[in-house]
Amino acid sequence: MTSNRQLGFSLTEGQESFRQSVATFSKNVIAPMAREIDKTDRMPKQVWKLFGDQGYPAMPIPKKYGGTEQGLVEQSIMMEEVTAGGHSPVVIALLEAAALFSQSVNLAGTEKQKQTWLPEIAKGNINAAFALTEPGVGSDPANMHTVARRDGDFYVLSGAKRYVSFAGISDFIMVFAKTDPTAGAKGVSAFMVETSRPGFKIVDNISCIGLRGHQDEEIEFHEVRIPLFNRIGEEGQGLKIALSTLEKTRTTLCGGFIGLARASLEAAIWYAQNRISFGKPLGDFQALRFPIAESEVKIEAARLLTWRAGWLEDQGQPHAFETAQAKIAAGEAMLHAADTAFSVYGGFGGTQKYVVERYYRDAKIWSYAQGSPEMMTEIVARQLLKRQVPEPLI
Repeated sequence: MTSNRQLGFSLTEGQESFRQSVATFSKNVIAPMAREIDKTDRMPKQVWKLFGDQGYPAMPIPKKYGGTEQGLVEQSIMMEEVTAGGHSPVVIALLEAAALFSQSVNLAGTEKQKQTWLPEIAKGNINAAFALTEPGVGSDPANMHTVARRDGDFYVLSGAKRYVSFAGISDFIMVFAKTDPTAGAKGVSAFMVETSRPGFKIVDNISCIGLRGHQDEEIEFHEVRIPLFNRIGEEGQGLKIALSTLEKTRTTLCGGFIGLARASLEAAIWYAQNRISFGKPLGDFQALRFPIAESEVKIEAARLLTWRAGWLEDQGQPHAFETAQAKIAAGEAMLHAADTAFSVYGGFGGTQKYVVERYYRDAKIWSYAQGSPEMMTEIVARQLLKRQVPEPLI
């Protein structure tokens, strides 16, 4: 994917127009659904079709397969505006799950596989999910236990996955399994698995403190037969595919984090301007005005780091280090803004009278999506400590 702009501090005319159109859509269409999604813990089926009509699932997909082939900078803009204006970050998780699937196929799929699956995702006709994490494994996917045994022109898949977003409403799932259990990270392979196949089972739907409607599910595979055609890439390339995919989707996820931070900050500003205490607005008190200012700084810094990581991808350059930095900064901005809004509202911040209690819940759990803050910090630290630096002058 290539971007038509050089790195800078302002959007092109086309990008700004796109940003405004997404903001209008999210405010008018997504925002009215937000409270009900949180209350019922269910994602309305029409949300995916609405996204398809706007062309959002098509953004990471090449034009030759029906996509719009937009870069990570544009995708990050879309993620930020849908979250900021829609007041419901959970709907972004729906797009992220599909992007994880389509980006994996983009990276390693054959021409026939791309022609078969990508056009339908681009149109919003089908939904897809991504299954990497397992019970008891977490951030160490090289030690996964799910296996895929070769049987002629098929693989037989057995095992379990957890934290599979929207498995219950997905047509396809990108599943990672050991084809060589003795080879560690080099023994993992990737497979496209139709959820209609016999042996696929959803065993638990876990309700969370935030991102309600997420349908965060645990799934099992009991001797599921998968045709050879459904393997993505060669045997042993699965973990490389997964990590390369996550580098892209973590970048755009940062846009969503920034969007929720913006929504929290705007809620805090509104209340600080309108709530009168001791004869003056809350915003006149330094104890509250300073955290509000700090939130704005964190948001702007996180956005620049996110756009830098996206720009590197759009220029065909590696960006795992930069994306980890962006995710740390965006996660901190989101958590700080949500906490600040909660504090500005005081006791009301913990009630359902105001939306900030939902922002607070959503921010806390969302910060762990696609790699915990601790893992992102480890990636940054590992790279920093490989640097050759001169001895400091005394």
